[in-house]
Amino acid sequence: MKESTNEFALTLKAIIDTAIDGILTINNRGVVESINPAAANLFGYEADEVIGNNIKILMPEPYHSEHDGYIQRYNKTKEPRIIGIGREVQGKKKNGHIFPFRLAVSEVILNDRVVFAGVVHDLSDVKKAESEIVELNKKLEKKVNERTYELEKTVNKLLQTNSTLESEISERITIENKLKLSEEELKQSLSKERELNELKSRFVSMASHEFRTPLTSVLS
Repeated sequence: MKESTNEFALTLKAIIDTAIDGILTINNRGVVESINPAAANLFGYEADEVIGNNIKILMPEPYHSEHDGYIQRYNKTKEPRIIGIGREVQGKKKNGHIFPFRLAVSEVILNDRVVFAGVVHDLSDVKKAESEIVELNKKLEKKVNERTYELEKTVNKLLQTNSTLESEISERITIENKLKLSEEELKQSLSKERELNELKSRFVSMASHEFRTPLTSVLS
């Protein structure tokens, strides 16, 4: 039985030590009892630099100053604010760099004492990708707006040109109509002129005939 228990403990330790995500445990006073290589590497510490220290050394302000109060409040009220609930928080590396990660905390009762286990998943790459997507969307939106503006300018120019053409066509039609009207009036004037000329010719012919007839009678 003891051998089986030891084998299980070794298996569990191997799983924790090789886990991709960071795993650490703290007691009910916030003191770190264990930290796996992934978590130590993520925060930039050696394991022995973290174990025995308060977990708040891995937290930036204001969480650093508020964390002891969180634990004291939970020990008194047992009202969880983060325990059993995964959430996005910020961590502080040894070099002072602040980075985002997802934290899931669970409460474990071990040998009649409370241990809190935390699983840490780095979100730096995710946030970087999100930031790049936002930046790309801004650039794309800018390009679309610029293109839309150019298209609107082109459309407005075409509309203006079309309006000018319509005006010119309308003016040309008006001129053509006036020319046709003038041509018709000219034709009518010419026709009247011909009629007058014919009347004049007839009158002259008749007058000439009338004048010649009396003269002939006298001369004879």
